[in-house]
Amino acid sequence: MSQDFLVARNDLTQTTMMDLAPPAPGIGEVVIRVERFAVTANNITYGVAGDMIGYWNFFPAPESWGRIPVWGIGTVTHSEHPEVVAGERYYGYFPMSQTLLVKPEKVSLRGFTDASSHRTSLPVVYNQYSCVSQDNGFPSGLDNHAMLYRPLFTTSFVLDDYFAEHQFFGAGTIVLASASSKTAFGLAFQMQARKEVRVVGLTSAANKEFVEMTGLYDQVLTYDEVERLALTPTAYVDMSGNREVLSRVHHHLKEQLVNSCGVGITHWTTRDTQEVGVLPGAKPEMFFAPSQIVKRTEALGPGAYQQQIQVATQRFMAQVDRWVQINEQGFSHVKAVYDIVLNGARPDQGYVVVNDA
Repeated sequence: MSQDFLVARNDLTQTTMMDLAPPAPGIGEVVIRVERFAVTANNITYGVAGDMIGYWNFFPAPESWGRIPVWGIGTVTHSEHPEVVAGERYYGYFPMSQTLLVKPEKVSLRGFTDASSHRTSLPVVYNQYSCVSQDNGFPSGLDNHAMLYRPLFTTSFVLDDYFAEHQFFGAGTIVLASASSKTAFGLAFQMQARKEVRVVGLTSAANKEFVEMTGLYDQVLTYDEVERLALTPTAYVDMSGNREVLSRVHHHLKEQLVNSCGVGITHWTTRDTQEVGVLPGAKPEMFFAPSQIVKRTEALGPGAYQQQIQVATQRFMAQVDRWVQINEQGFSHVKAVYDIVLNGARPDQGYVVVNDA
């Protein structure tokens, strides 16, 4: 049997495990055994925004239930595709499950795209599976790092690229909410290297010491200290999705807020209870990383842009163990890991689920 971890689409606290018969591949299809995957606050964002952006559509589930996408690594166990061989390992988008059926197309030495009918209208970035090899940018012994940081840091990289492309919208200061999140301090890591803007982290009192310890921010404030932000041209990058904090930032900075960029929803529990109304300053807009990736890939060429991301990712991974410890748990503990992350994992801890069945 193969197990699926399912989440109630209208209540992320409700979960269940479903036993399924192993998938049987048809012509041109491939079965992948999910070896391991990371669980981060980013995956919680997928659940919160599942209907808005379509994350529930990647891996269909029984009515009212959803399969939250995660980034992981799997091994081909059965192939009915002439160009995909059993035993090959791939990194990509998986459900929180033990197996996945895909239909590869555009197969190359670098990987393939899943052409399953239910995924053809979804962003292509999420449908690509990469060969796990040294030559393809996956250093030996760093599988957990790739799953945990590669997708998050890619968002950090393209956010930094987005702001630089637009000359930081005239801002001299960038404020990052949920500054302890991996995507936020990945962005701070990139912006620190540029030395073009001042980077301020907003975080909880409990996480302030961790955020300061990274040394990536020019200033660290708690959410209670929003009104201490300097009244100078500022861009706000909202990883938290906390509407109360968003409102306070806008009403404090007013016209000095030149850009308001929504990215994540780490404070997902605030979404149903608060409305922000009309806000002064720049209109809040959601940032969708795949759109920036497609745009810049077309402008620079796929090889050049991916090389830029790969070099930056390797530089980040060489430093990140100073700040975060990676924990492995077996698939039988997937609910416990999910609950930890859902309720707010410590920022110095990362979680990987291993298919030990």
